[in-house]
Amino acid sequence: MEAVSVECYSGARYAERPVALMWHGERLSVESVERAWQTPGGLAFVVRVAGDCRFELAYDASRDQWSARSL
Repeated sequence: MEAVSVECYSGARYAERPVALMWHGERLSVESVERAWQTPGGLAFVVRVAGDCRFELAYDASRDQWSARSL
């Protein structure tokens, strides 16, 4: 997993749904959230971006840091 910047929609709670991420200097808009779950350390998502690429995103609440890996 690699540290990344993630933009999120936050309604009733923080990071309800990721809307974009920065990956190697490029802003990628999230087209769909395929899966979302709670981990012991925070939230995690599998998202699909343009070009049919998929990423796993994880938020570490204790460090206030997002990480990602290409799937």
